[in-house]
Amino acid sequence: MLSRRHRRANLATNATIDLTPMVDVVFLLIIFFMLTTTFITVESGLPVDLPEAQTSVASPTNLPTVTINSFGEVFFGGAEVTEAELAGLVRQALAESGQRTVVLRADQGVLHGQSVRIMDIIRQAGAERIAIATGG
Repeated sequence: MLSRRHRRANLATNATIDLTPMVDVVFLLIIFFMLTTTFITVESGLPVDLPEAQTSVASPTNLPTVTINSFGEVFFGGAEVTEAELAGLVRQALAESGQRTVVLRADQGVLHGQSVRIMDIIRQAGAERIAIATGG
């Protein structure tokens, strides 16, 4: 028969915690967050109050998008850019995607002159069409 001291030593070395269920839960959480973050696009995350149009047709798109917020700040690909940088970025995006259309999301409070200036930059960068995003 083992002495009391030897039995306690055997119990202490054999006691383990099964981490498999915890690892499974962690992997499920990682997968959940990876899937849900892909549904959030950077362009839709920018707060822009689009002008209303009764004849607009909603269509999800992966076209290059230029956004002008209510403060007149210009964004391309979710990053703020200057008007000087915009032409090069649009030209590069059009070349990579093979598209000839660029979407312009401008806040309804943006001055008309700035919108026209941005549209001119987009056309000079090689876009054949400019789709103006509207609220539905």
